Amino acid sequence: MMKNIRKNAIKTIGRISDNGPPIVSINGILGFREYTRYENSWFYIGRSPISRCIVIMQDDWVEIHNVCVNEPEDRSKGHGTAMIADIRQAFPNHHIWVNTAECSRAFWEKMVDRGHIDSIENEYWWPCWDTTCTTCHPTRTTGKRREGAW
Repeated sequence: MMKNIRKNAIKTIGRISDNGPPIVSINGILGFREYTRYENSWFYIGRSPISRCIVIMQDDWVEIHNVCVNEPEDRSKGHGTAMIADIRQAFPNHHIWVNTAECSRAFWEKMVDRGHIDSIENEYWWPCWDTTCTTCHPTRTTGKRREGAW
């Protein structure tokens, strides 16, 4: 279980399936499901099906991973911001941080400015996985990793 979280701050709400991990609320924020593959890790699905992320907690810090607003038409409408604000409410006394790809750095800078997270830890260029992203991969005009047939 998580350190630095009062036991009464975590409440089991239910389960998605009979044998799945429980859905819990942390400090009144509903929608955390333990990521049983990794210790101290949680899926935050409280704003599903629109957005989701993974929260990794260690001692007095929280790292946010794999943040996604699922559908392109739902982006830039405040869904991601609301989800990150939920994470801040769930972990009010923790240092919350991220690593970010270049194409989402402006979003995370806003989250720092608004007090939803404390820091962006990578101060170096980090491209995303999407090879069609022109912000992170400006010289890949075809969107492919390599020219030619395999």
